[in-house]
Formats: sequence, C-alpha cells, structure tokens
Amino acid sequence: MKILVAEDESTPALFLRRTLERLGHDVVVALDGMKAWELLQQGELRLVITDWMMPGLDGLELCRKIRGQGDSAYTYIILLTAREGLQDRLAGLNAGADDFLSKPTDPAELAARVAIAGRIVAMQEELERKNLQLAELATTDGLTGLKNRRCFNENLITACSFAVRYGYPLSLVMIDVDHFKSLNDSFGHPAGDSVLATLAGILRSETRDHDIVARYGGEEFAILLPATAAAEASLLAERLRSLTTSYPWPQRPITVSVGVATTGGDLATWSELLEAADRALYHSKRSGRDRITHHDSFTQDVVSHSTCDSLKA
Repeated sequence: MKILVAEDESTPALFLRRTLERLGHDVVVALDGMKAWELLQQGELRLVITDWMMPGLDGLELCRKIRGQGDSAYTYIILLTAREGLQDRLAGLNAGADDFLSKPTDPAELAARVAIAGRIVAMQEELERKNLQLAELATTDGLTGLKNRRCFNENLITACSFAVRYGYPLSLVMIDVDHFKSLNDSFGHPAGDSVLATLAGILRSETRDHDIVARYGGEEFAILLPATAAAEASLLAERLRSLTTSYPWPQRPITVSVGVATTGGDLATWSELLEAADRALYHSKRSGRDRITHHDSFTQDVVSHSTCDSLKA
C-alpha cells in the first residue's frame, strides 16, 4: 500500500518510513502539512499518517481539507499525537481522523494500526468498484452495451441546452430495424437479440468517442452528434444504413430506416429535436423503408401513434 507520512521532525519521519517499508509498504514523506496536501493532490494516496502539530498546516486542518474533497476516493487518516485527553481525541475525530497513534510510536502498534487501515481501505475500494458497476448498469442497456434510454435522454437535454446557448449544431439520428417483429416470429427472439447486438457494434464502430449512442427501446436506436451539421449527420446516417444493408446477416437481409434532425430554425429544444427526428424516421418508414430522411427535406405531417406502431411490424 502507498502511504503518505506527514511529519515535520526528521527523526520520527525516518523511523516511520523505515518501519513501514520493512512491512512492505511504499512510503512518501512530507515534512510539513502544506507539502502533504500538495502530494495528495498529485496522486491517489489512500492512507495518511500525519502528525498533529506541524508548521503551516497542522494535522487537524489537513484532516479537514482531506474530508472536504467530497466525492473523491476515501482516504484513511491516522493522527500521530502525544495528547491522550478525551477532548483532544474528540477534536481529532471531528476533524476527520479515523485512528490515532501515540508518540513516541511503538513499531508493533504501528504495524497493527496500519493492518487495520489496510483492511478498511481494501473494503472501501471494493465498495467503490461495486458502486461504479452499479452506476454503469444504471446507464447501460444490458443486451447491446450501449447507453440506455434514460441516460440518452439526460444527455440529449444537456447537449441541446449547450448547443442552443453556444450556437453550434446538434444532430440527432433515430434508427429503426425494418420488419423486426417478423424476424422474431420467423427465427426466434435469440436471433433478434443477435441482430440488435451486432447492429449496436456497427453503430459504435462508425461514431466518434464523444457521440452518444443508445438503444432507445426495442429495435430502435438513437445517436446524438454534437457539433454536427445536417449534411454531415445525413452522410453518417447513410453510411450506417448502407453498412447495415450490406452486412452478411445469417438469417436474412436486415435493413434500417433512419430519421435525422438538426437544431436550428424551428428546433430549439430537446423535445422539438426528438419529435422532428421521430417524424423523419417514420417518413422513411412510409416511403418504403431502408432509407434515410432529414427532417428538413420533407413536409412534416403528423403521424399518428397507430400508424407508427403498424409501420414497426
């Protein structure tokens, strides 16, 4: 474990360093509180052993600054002190210390306290890892590995707000697999799932790292293209359509219908952009499928929900 020792006296600092290194730890020494704080900003140090009394920034203030970092990874703090009074210990705990070591420090006690710290840090790291996994699961579609609809909608709202505020174009591409229901009926749902997962891979491979690609629901996908004008978005949409059509699908040929919309003109909010892309998608459906439509290129008539549902069949 990498340990930061903050101790302004050279002899105790050397003792701590050598003892901890004999225990197999990687030790960094700071001779004052400000240097310790600087080192903490440069890299992740999960255990800090700090003296109470130091020039510039004492141990209590260092504890408070570490705890004030908020959502950063948890740092375990052992406070070195010759103070034994209850009020002093309470002051240390209130400042954010996890444990105490008496000065002068006994090597056996140091080893025991550090071992306890190591177990707690390991448990905390595992908890953080699991929390990251849960956060990823909450935003990811399990079948395709793409962002899910909830995550996509959150990104859409934010991206549209920035696009309007700063005057850059934002394009939205909506993609729907043609005749997907009949594919499931003919070959079974595992075959349909395989098509969706493969199509997700095509979409990921042809988009940029900062584009947001999501499974919007069922056989429908959505791609958010920041700083992308209508012509560029239409070219990408056509490339995706063509790649899908030419892919060697095992059961039968697969095609997609695509709708594209770009901010500007009458599209200034996320809901307007989404509605325009959706209308463009269903225009592609009504026009024969296996094609793309940009919302600027047709008369935007209203499509009823019943018509939309029948076109998906």
